Amino acid sequence: MGENIRWTPYLEKMMEQVNQLSITEIKELGGKDITPLSSFTSSGANGSCRAFKTEKAEKIGIGSFIVNGKLQCGLCTIFPAKGYDLPAFLSRWEEREKEIAFLVDFVPTVDFLVDEEYRVKYLESMDAIWQRYESLAGICPEENDSVRAVCSIIYTAARVPVEKEGMRVAALAPHTEYLKNYVGFIKSASPITSDTKQREVSRKVKAVRGVFSSYFRECAGKIIGSDTAELLSTIFF
Repeated sequence: MGENIRWTPYLEKMMEQVNQLSITEIKELGGKDITPLSSFTSSGANGSCRAFKTEKAEKIGIGSFIVNGKLQCGLCTIFPAKGYDLPAFLSRWEEREKEIAFLVDFVPTVDFLVDEEYRVKYLESMDAIWQRYESLAGICPEENDSVRAVCSIIYTAARVPVEKEGMRVAALAPHTEYLKNYVGFIKSASPITSDTKQREVSRKVKAVRGVFSSYFRECAGKIIGSDTAELLSTIFF
């Protein structure tokens, strides 16, 4: 059971979008060499996780790994470089033989309820795309309270039942579509001109990183071991 799954090419399809940017691979984080994680095996899991940077994004973490031939986990995160108010990008992918659970979002780095210009530019402009996927089979609220609390108004989460192989491709579509648009936002982003806004963005990015990092280490630690999960968290957060 599970050994004949035709895994969705999550990493390959997400990298196609990331490669639209002029990126430089990051080989060391926190004083640790992360290049071995580009091809790793740990606790029954094997996969590839890498980090990149570009002019307006401090870090792009992207990777996937398969656990015991029964579960494929994928993750892509992007955090803005200092001086830019871009949202953080989050794509989480958990694929099994009969179900794919996922979350994809542009996570606000300012108070979007107050900052109307920001809300219109980064969130409301995605409304048509969000609506495109609201009828996808298995659409449901994000289950983790802490994660859901920092999500935007246009997040898409689901538990997609894999009743036929085409459902795997359908489940991946929101991720590549959101990322394609996010890449466009990176290319057109302008520097922040307000010190007050820069402080707000810095505080929010730190808070978002903390929430996602804690959640990832807790979940991934059970699957691939706490040491590997801790090291991978430096790539993604």
